[in-house]
Amino acid sequence: MRTGKEYLDSLRDGRKVYVGGEIIEDITSHPKTRGYAQAIAEYYDLHLDPEHQDITTFIDEKGNRQSMHWFLPRSKEDTIRRRKYADFIFRHFQGGIFTRPPAGMNVVMYTQVDDQAPWAENSRFKGAERDLTGNIQRQWDEVTTKDLAISPMFVDVQYDRGRTDALGETPMLSIVEERDDGILVRGWKAIGTSVPFVNHILVGNLWRPGQTPEQTIYALVPVATPGVTVVARESRAEPDADPYDRPLATIGDELDAMVYFDDVLIPWSQVQHIGNPDHAKWYPQRQFDWVHLETQIRHCVHAELMVGLALLLTQSLGTSSNPVVQSQLAEMIRFRETCTAFMLAAEETGFATPGGLFKPNNIYIDFGRAHYLENQHRMVNMLIEFCGRGVVLQPTKREMDDPYIGPKLAEALRGSEISAVDRIKIFRQISERFLTEWGTRHEMFEKFNGTPLYLINLLTLQRTEYHVDGPLTQLARDVLGFGDTADLGKRAQEAEKLSHYANVRFQPQYARDQDVHEGYIGNIAKH
Repeated sequence: MRTGKEYLDSLRDGRKVYVGGEIIEDITSHPKTRGYAQAIAEYYDLHLDPEHQDITTFIDEKGNRQSMHWFLPRSKEDTIRRRKYADFIFRHFQGGIFTRPPAGMNVVMYTQVDDQAPWAENSRFKGAERDLTGNIQRQWDEVTTKDLAISPMFVDVQYDRGRTDALGETPMLSIVEERDDGILVRGWKAIGTSVPFVNHILVGNLWRPGQTPEQTIYALVPVATPGVTVVARESRAEPDADPYDRPLATIGDELDAMVYFDDVLIPWSQVQHIGNPDHAKWYPQRQFDWVHLETQIRHCVHAELMVGLALLLTQSLGTSSNPVVQSQLAEMIRFRETCTAFMLAAEETGFATPGGLFKPNNIYIDFGRAHYLENQHRMVNMLIEFCGRGVVLQPTKREMDDPYIGPKLAEALRGSEISAVDRIKIFRQISERFLTEWGTRHEMFEKFNGTPLYLINLLTLQRTEYHVDGPLTQLARDVLGFGDTADLGKRAQEAEKLSHYANVRFQPQYARDQDVHEGYIGNIAKH
């Protein structure tokens, strides 16, 4: 395990990073970036603190102590252990203000490490055949041994989605040339989280109709590789503000980014897979199941924080005994408990993967994330309604400390058994999280970068046995007295084959093995 200082030193590697139009020479010291860099340095040091080592570390097969962000769960008990670790990390960082610390991104390699053969076996080359066998394991050994931070970049630039042949016209990352020493690539990857602050980019694809073999690339690329340029959005960090006034923006900003590859050479040893769009069609979404599990844990922490803020706020305002308010509080509590129930159900109905990992049920993970996205905005609005005008008018720390106006504000704004200073803290926290540019980024992240709601719902149908002649319709068919439904099933299959999108019926076995399919409905009944 590395120290926070070693992490910061690793970022001073000559990487080329734009933030809001400015080239950042040293992201560890620049006002726009130093806050988050320091926060992740603290994250690494947290794993070295003996007080927390039982929850933040584990002993690997070689007898070495490692960070839990590399822990591969082999049983339900291991999965619970990982959940408690992620819960601890999100709580430590102010209730999950950072959406994807290393613990939430390193897991994108779990599926690859678990089932490595298809990545090499399904690669397709234009020139001489290459054997990529062993690359993923060597890369895994490197990132775990050096305790590196990685960020997945699978999303490609937007284009004319009305034409399936338009994807080939976009400037997305593509192979320019296959050489003896590696692949030469050029183009954009559209978005990744905290890319300026990681050591390696895990390049990949989430398949779209029209994707070409040249655009199908999976590789682990150091950020400081010549020709790699990171273009991050404008920073919302406010490092010089008073933490009382800006309790979150003063800590830093995670920074999402695009990356341009300008004729970048990726050695064959860093390549995981190339040239086969069908592989991208069936497999990589499973990589993000592990990321989405971390997301589900974060959602539970967020939901609990909202409930806690609501209870403290209504008590301070003296409205907690109002029947309407009590009904709304009960609804928020139910929201939190439902989010938790989906997470526990995912653990309880988990299953063994081809490589022997214990994978929480991805269907319940998706259901849980969908529930959060469908209801989170309503919960936030409820919380803001509890605030009333207090969320609009919040005196600053300087005003509260002013010898003349400060005492008068303290008298006017004190609450039920709470000081004005502490009461304003509640309003400040709610305002920062949900009403500022800094906070709005989090809502947009959950809606889009964590997979849009419509796609979560679509994946449910693409990756499970929900078919007209499948187990989910068996009871209805029995009640209706339907006999032979072969024609109905055949007709449905013909319609499914015409679709561009992935369907569980026609997945290769290596992809089917990654999901809960056979007997899924029966498994639900048993639990």
